[in-house]
This record gives sequence, structure tokens and C-alpha cells, in this order.
Amino acid sequence: MQHIDDEDLALLALGEDVLDDTAHAHLATCPECSAAVRELGRVADVVRSGGGDDLVAPAPRVWDAVRDELGLATSSGGVEETASLPADREPSPDLPHTGASVVPLAARRPRTWLPVAAAACLALVLGVAGGVWWERREVAPAETTVATADLEALPAWTGASGQARVEEGPDGRRQVVVSVDAPAPEGTYREVWLLAEDVSGLVSLGVLEGQQGRFDVPDGLDLAAFPVVDVSEEHFDGDPAHSGDSVVRGPLDV
Repeated sequence: MQHIDDEDLALLALGEDVLDDTAHAHLATCPECSAAVRELGRVADVVRSGGGDDLVAPAPRVWDAVRDELGLATSSGGVEETASLPADREPSPDLPHTGASVVPLAARRPRTWLPVAAAACLALVLGVAGGVWWERREVAPAETTVATADLEALPAWTGASGQARVEEGPDGRRQVVVSVDAPAPEGTYREVWLLAEDVSGLVSLGVLEGQQGRFDVPDGLDLAAFPVVDVSEEHFDGDPAHSGDSVVRGPLDV
């Protein structure tokens, strides 16, 4: 599967487990996502403890993301303009006077800053998450397309079409990216397979949700032995075998 969303990584670092079983399995095997959670968790711990001396200043684009998220304005120099007003200052003549009494800061209830601090912490973590994602996008080598296939409709599915490609990452992990253009009848689902050229063997890659999906190729699987991409129409009957009703199919140029 793809890397876990950065917002989910940030929430996970804050102690909110929003991942499903598939995402947890990915997190356990993906060094990039695991490192991101650890780094974001360290940031959250420092913010909670009131520290921060050991944090490295983020790049300007990170602060831009935080400012945009909070809807803050900037001065001409790009620095947030803030001001502190004395507790006994008279109401501004430019603002409507409501008649309400001005409450001195010392008389306010304690700990009313907690929701604001929590929001600031979340914004900081989300901003750092954006920076982590940006840096990952800039330095991570792109996947290489090693094979493609045009998926043609089977006789019962005239008008259907599709495309498939195999991408290989710098770590050797291979994924099949499949897209299908064909209506799905209600009460059915699509499943993606790799077939032997003579259809004597097959390997299920997973369920296609929507019109496009990305599927991991099992480690050690020889694509030359299973070069045909097949998308089948399946029913919720509890039978994991191929239904025999293929929507589109095509050979990879491996």
C-alpha cells in the first residue's frame, strides 16, 4: 500500500490511534513511516513538556504551512505581527463598545490556555508532518515503471477497458497499478489477479476499490511466470477463488 497519510501519522504521534489493521501492518514494515512517527512523537513530547531547546528550526515553508493552517496574517517582512495590551487600556475608538467590563488578566480562571496550547501543539506537529512529507518527496527516488499492459474487455464486458503498469522502487519493492473503466453492478466487487500465460495458475493481488488501485507484488514472485493482469467480477459468496467472470485482461510486456 501507499505510505500512511501525514495527518494520520501526526495524530498517531499525539496518541490517537486512527490506523486500521492494514495501515498498522504497513507501519510495522515501513522504515520511512516509522521514522516519521518517532520524530513527530519527539516533537509532541517536547511541546507537552514545555521544552524545545533541542529542536532544530524548521524551514520557512513549514512556518508558512502552520500560518496558513491557523489563518494568520503576516507583516511585509513575513513575521507574524502580535501586540500585548495593558489590562487597563481603554476600549479602542475604532471598535464598538459593548459595555462589558474588562477583566484583568490576573482574575481569569487558571488553565484556560490549555485548549489553545493543544491546538498550537497540533498545528506544530501537523506543520512538521508537512515538512517531513515535503522532504521525503524531494529526496526519495521515484519508482521506475518496468512493465505495462493494455487491459482489454472480455466478451461479456464489451466496452470495458483498463491499464496496468508495474512500478519498482529503489528498495526493490514492486507494485502493480491498475485502472479499469467499467461499471460495477450493485452487490459485486472487483479483484485483481496475476495469471500464468496459459491460465494454469493465478495469484490474487487484492480487491480493487473504485476505478484505480495499487497492489504489492508478493516477494519472490516471477512476473515472467505470471505475466497476465486480470480483473474479475466477484460476488460476496465467501468463495475466495476466481469467479471465472473476467472483466478485462492483458499481458505485461515483461
